[in-house]
Parts: sequence; structure tokens; C-alpha cells
Amino acid sequence: MNTTVSRPRILHALLARQEPVIVLEAPAGMGKSAALQEIATRLDIKIHSAATPPACVGNATCIWDIPPYGEPDAIAEGFISGEARIFIAKRPDTALPGLARALAYGRAYVAEPNLLLITEEEAVEIFGREKAVDIIAESGGWPLLAFNPKRGGTGLASFLESEILWPMPAEALVDLRILLDAGGIAARSDYALLPFARDGSLRVPSIAGDLSEALDIVIAKRTQTVADAKAIAETFATRGFPVQSIEVFQRAGFYDSALRIFIGARGVFFLYFHGPEAFDRVLAGFPRSYALQSEILVLALALQALKLGDVSRARRLLTDRFGDLANDPKVVFSPRSTFSREFRAFRLLMLIYEDYFFSEELLNECFALVAEFPLDDHLFRGSFYNSVLEFYIRNRRFAEAEDVAQRAMHHYQRAKAPLLEFYISLHQALIRLLMGDALAARKHSVLAAQSLAALPFDSPNDIRLQALLEACIEYEGGRAEPLARFLSLEIDDFSHGEIWPSLLEFALHYGSQALGDHFSTIAARSFLDRWRVYQVSNRQFQAMIEIRDAAVLQNANRWREAAERLGAIQSRIDRNWVLSAGPELARLNDRDEIALALAWFRQIVYEQPSYPNLDEQIIGITANLHLTDRQRMGAEIWLAYIAKRQRNLTRARAVLQKTFEDCARLGAIAPLAEERVFLAELIDNQRIGSFLATTLQIRQIIRKLRDSGRLSSSAGGRNELSRRESKILMMISEGAANKFIANTLGLSEATVKFHLGNVYRKLGCRNRQEAISSARALGIVS
Repeated sequence: MNTTVSRPRILHALLARQEPVIVLEAPAGMGKSAALQEIATRLDIKIHSAATPPACVGNATCIWDIPPYGEPDAIAEGFISGEARIFIAKRPDTALPGLARALAYGRAYVAEPNLLLITEEEAVEIFGREKAVDIIAESGGWPLLAFNPKRGGTGLASFLESEILWPMPAEALVDLRILLDAGGIAARSDYALLPFARDGSLRVPSIAGDLSEALDIVIAKRTQTVADAKAIAETFATRGFPVQSIEVFQRAGFYDSALRIFIGARGVFFLYFHGPEAFDRVLAGFPRSYALQSEILVLALALQALKLGDVSRARRLLTDRFGDLANDPKVVFSPRSTFSREFRAFRLLMLIYEDYFFSEELLNECFALVAEFPLDDHLFRGSFYNSVLEFYIRNRRFAEAEDVAQRAMHHYQRAKAPLLEFYISLHQALIRLLMGDALAARKHSVLAAQSLAALPFDSPNDIRLQALLEACIEYEGGRAEPLARFLSLEIDDFSHGEIWPSLLEFALHYGSQALGDHFSTIAARSFLDRWRVYQVSNRQFQAMIEIRDAAVLQNANRWREAAERLGAIQSRIDRNWVLSAGPELARLNDRDEIALALAWFRQIVYEQPSYPNLDEQIIGITANLHLTDRQRMGAEIWLAYIAKRQRNLTRARAVLQKTFEDCARLGAIAPLAEERVFLAELIDNQRIGSFLATTLQIRQIIRKLRDSGRLSSSAGGRNELSRRESKILMMISEGAANKFIANTLGLSEATVKFHLGNVYRKLGCRNRQEAISSARALGIVS
């Protein structure tokens, strides 16, 4: 440091004091020795630099610059009770015997450390007005840095480590670490953090990197001793930084203390307040043998597995810790259960990921669990309602789902848990999309985005969930680009993250529909295969994936393959059951059974639209209260298609008008695009199309469908083939034999051959293979 620079402000302040003992106490580099040198020059005396105090003679004035690292002797009595006077400079960690006694008698004065900092006025006088602003901004007034602005690198980091940071108390080290990480600290005395901080903020940005590096080294060394490790960890906890506290305890081997802090930081709910990265680090810091002894840690590890989409791993963890009965819901939730309420609450949450079917009896037993938690235990109560919410969504009991969602949101808001609030808003948006109400879904999406923005940590998978939600809402409105972009860039990471049934249903439906509409059938089926392979260990999702695969094949006019796919699904719901069903259609309540029945109806409507009483059966299933509005819209289009085939155009127009008006009111066109196989033929009919075109809203919807490429003229119209000829051409493209076509369409083989002859003639083909090639070239099949 340049000691020749005069600082009159400090000189006058010290000389003006009346106390006989004047002490400058400040860290290294603050200019203590330079100040003493200026006093010595003014008073024409020498500076005493030793561990022993200078000799006291009469009323003389002495200057004592105490060297660092040593233990000085006590202040001579002559300075405390006599006429002599002394100016002393020392570091904060140097204990000076006799100083406390002198302060108590009013015979000593310890200057405030910030007295030595360079003020803005001083900087102007010393460096000039042009440089002063930058120097103060970079150095914070620390003399060492102000007079040596280019100091940095390994030398500075070593200096900071050994001369300033190492002697600091544990509390100061923690505060400085928090200051560097968080950008500020709560209002406390900043003297321990001088020269780095003032008013709770960092004042030496130019050396932040060197300071952080040195601080990490010092904390790592200090935590190797028991006392310092405990002091640092407890200070982190007191300051509200449990993650750092736990990590310090873990590095020191104090796992019981680390677990105590973990439990105090919300335990199983730790993830939702500190983020997935911190959650993973903390859990990794506990040895497996230790973790398996703690119920809380085992539940946290199981939650970690669920968040990674590994349900089987979560089940294994519970089995290893609690035994096989831990995975038997009937035992876990029975009135005589021996499991803790915390375990049962977690096990209820886990049933979501397992897609477990709740009976009403089991649901009632689960509802008894909520009474075991205090009214102000908002996290557990909110999570209970969150768990039950998924059950109601699966069973299409949307009114009850909305009620428990609001209850869960109330508790999560009281618990100040924005990530959990995000999940509830996400569920509410999913409910609205399942109901076909894109406008209401958008409102909930905005709330979900606000909750994500309030998170104090990064949560990449949840950001992807929000992006998918917003893309699907845009897709409902006719914009396919956001969803296509998500499926191209984000789907790999998304598919390996957290998944639960309603979310998977949501992703499967929109993903496969968008890829099938705008890319290819191969892309859509590859998307489903990704989930089929990934979820092979979680067989509860297989039926959902198979049904969606059949829908993709149907949309691609590969009806024979679709029928084979549907027939391979192990369920009581098959073609024969559907064709013979009556009132029981309105009583179906299982999500997958309803979806399978609708898939079969769709197949039959295409293959046999004149089947006796088919329209009555479809009306019967539309009366089912567990159908979503999206599914109901699709069924209404089938009804219109059957009515047209029955030459009942009045009914077809009335049904279609109602469906289109519902879509306009809800802001959704994706349900219409899904049924383009039937819708194209209906709209291409002059009497139906012109009737619909009389309504402005319907015209706008049809234009959106055409502009987005999700509705075009029928294949028969393009190629002058009759409907029957087009259908037979599609079936031979799938490899169907004449006998199969005859049985499927209710024709004789001779009639099939007659229609095939017409197909060959109109397409200019000589045989079946050429007709198939023409069909693919014309886009009749994909």
C-alpha cells in the first residue's frame, strides 16, 4: 500500500480524542499502520512494533503497532491510570489484555473500523474526480484494493485466506458465504465482514471470484475441526440455510445433526422448498446404511425415485425398510394399521404414480387419515387433497376434483409452498383441457407460471411441464408450432422425469395427435413406443399407451391394424362386448375401460356405420357422467357421421352445429381435428357444409382447421372414388384379403371384387400392388 498518501480526516479524528488509549482495530489491508505512521510524523515520535508494550515515561505519547499472529502483553498501567497516552493498531483476532478494563473506566476508545475506509470525498482528493467513482465502486473504499486496483490472482486469494478469512469467527464466514451466494444478507453488524461488505451488500465486486475461492478453502479447513464444523453448520441453520448446514454436518460425519436439520427443514417436503438439485445432494450425503434406519430418509429417497419416474425403485425402498406389507394399500390404510401417519400419507401420494385403482371403501379409509393431522399442518393436509385429486381425475369426477384442488391450494398457500401451488394449478389446467375448455385452462396456466416464477431455485422438469401445458393450450387454439417445438427439443428430458397418470394421458394424447397430424404416423407411433419401453416396469400405463396407438392407426386410415391392436388389449371390453352393450355403457367408470369402449365404437362407426342401433349405443355412452367433454365431442361427430350415412342430414347438421358451437365457446379445435376422418366427409357434403357456413364462429373454426392442415377434402373426392371404394382401397393397403374385407363390411366376396375392379379402373392400375402404391402416393393411407 502507498503509505505516503496523507489522510487528514483520520488523523484529525484520532488526535481529537481525549482518552489516553486510542485503538485502531481492523483487518489487514485497512491502513492501520499507515494511519499510525501519519500520527508519528505529526507528533515526531517513533512507532513501537513488538508484542510487548512501549515503556511509559511521564506524560509521553507512544505509538504501538502490534504485530499479527502473536499474543501481546497487557497495556501498561501508566496508560490506563497515568498521564501517558498511546495509539494502538491491532487486528480483530488479537486479544489485548487490559483493554476491556480501560474501556470500562472510560480511559480507552476503539475507533469504528469503517473509519479507515476511503470515502467518496477522499477518493476525489486522492485519485481525481474521473477515477474516484470507479475506484470506490470496485474497491468499496478498502485501502488495499483502492491503492492496488490490479491486484488479483493466486497471490490475492492466498492473502485473503491467511490474513483475513482464517481468523474470522464462524458466524462471519457463514455471513460472507451467504453474501456471495445470495447477493445480500439481513441487517446485522457488518464490522466482522469489513472490508468486504457494508449495509448487507458486497462492496468489493472486483475480487468476488478470489474471495469466494479463498472462502471455500477456509471453510473446508475449518470444518475439519469439531468445534468449527458445528459452529459453521449451526450458523447456516440459524441464518435460514439448511442445505449448507446439512452438507457441513455431513462432511464432518455428524449425521444425526444433519438429519435433525433435514427434519426441521420440512423433511419429506424438503424438495419442494429447496429444489431438486439440493434435495439430491443432501440425500446423497447420507450413507445408505444410515438412511435405511430413518423412516424420514427412506420416504425422501422413495420420493426422489418417484420424481425420476422410477416407481419400482420406490417400492423396493419401502420393502427394504418396512417389509412387503408396505406395498399393500389395504393393510397400510386399514383401521388397525401399525404404520405411522407420515408413512400412510406418503403411501397415499405414491398410489398416484402407481395408477392404483381406488375403491370407494379404500377412499373412505384414506379420508380418515386427514383427521390425524392438526388443522395447521398445511403441508400434510394439502398433500392429502393433492393425492385424492388424481383419483378423482382418473374417475372423471371433475366437480369433486375441482373441490379438492381448491382445498389443496388453500393449504399450500398457507404453507407458502409455490412449487406445490404450481402442481395444483397444473392439475386444474389439465382438468380443463380434459373437459375441452381451453379458455379456462389458459387462466390456470397463467397461475401456474406465476407460482414457478416465485421459486427461489431452478426446477428444470417443472419448467418443462409448464412449457408442455402452454404448448397444448396453443395447440387447442390452432397453433401447432409450440407443441411441435417442444416435442422436438424437450421430449427426451421430459420422458425421463416425473410422471403420473393424468400427466401421462395428457402427454400421450397431445403428443401423438400433433406428431400424427403434422409429421407422420411413424413419428407418432415412435413417440408412443418411447413411453412403452420406458414404462415397461410400470405396467399400469400399458393399456393407455395401446389405446392411443390404436387411435393413431385409425387416424392414419390403417383400420385393420388398429382393430388388431385393440383386440390384443387384455380387457373385458372388446368388439363383441361393445356391440352387445346396453345400459351398462352409461355405468362404466374406469378411465381405461371408457377409452377402450370409445376406441371400439370409433372403429365400428368407420367399418359398419349402418350397424343396427349403433347410434343408440353411442347416445347411451355419451350419457355416461365419467366421459370428458373432449370424448363427448368426438362421439357427437360419430353420431353426425352415422346420421349422414342414414341420409338423415337434418339430424347430422343439428348435431354438428351443437358440437362446433361448444368448441367455439371453449376455445378448442383439437377434438375436432382428432375426428378429421369423419369430419372431412361431413363438411364436404354440400348441404351440411353450407348450413354450417352460415354461422361466423363455425366458419372461423373450419378455416383454422384447414389452415393448420388438420382438415382437407376427403380421399374419395380427390380421386373420384366412392366411399366404399376408398374404404376397400385402404383395407387392401393394409394387406386385407377379399374375404376379410367382405366380413368386415358385410358384403359378399363378389361385391368386393366388383368394387376392386372399379378402383383399378379409376386409378389406372392393373393389379393390387399398383393400387396400393397409388393410394400411398395420393395420401389416402400413410
